[in-house]
Amino acid sequence: MPSAPTRYTDPRAHELRERYVATYGGDEIPVPVESIAEDLLGLRIEEDDLGECSGMLIPAKRLIKVNASEATSGDTPTHRQRFTIAHELGHWICHANGMEQAAPTYCRSQDVSQDTDRTVEREANVFGAELLMPEAAVREAWASFSDASKVASRFAVSSLAAQWRLYSFGLLPKPA
Repeated sequence: MPSAPTRYTDPRAHELRERYVATYGGDEIPVPVESIAEDLLGLRIEEDDLGECSGMLIPAKRLIKVNASEATSGDTPTHRQRFTIAHELGHWICHANGMEQAAPTYCRSQDVSQDTDRTVEREANVFGAELLMPEAAVREAWASFSDASKVASRFAVSSLAAQWRLYSFGLLPKPA
């Protein structure tokens, strides 16, 4: 029986990452989240003007939409979009159960913040963080670098995402 998710981990993220590596090979870190979505799961990723919405999953179309405006802020967009894609994969795996008839999910920035009390959004956040930044690898990177920006670079995520992940494991104080 698979282990259950904890407050900051989700074994389904590990299973998905391992399935990808077993199928396609390659390095596990940084996680090829776009290829996991498109090649392994058969989902399309499109950029669109989503207003305040960071991303959305439309199961009936096997589609993840990411906010195109987040692609215009220097190096942050790629990293932010990677997390948005990982978060939407969390909805696909955890909530849509890979079923195309599931209802779409719309993720606004305030819905996916670390302080959210929305269970479904929090579960997708934990899945996304665990997919991109598995705990053992984060701890190993922290032991090597002791620098949040270097950890962020290692996982190709934003500095803020890395800081929250390090905080969740008690390695840094709560980000401002």
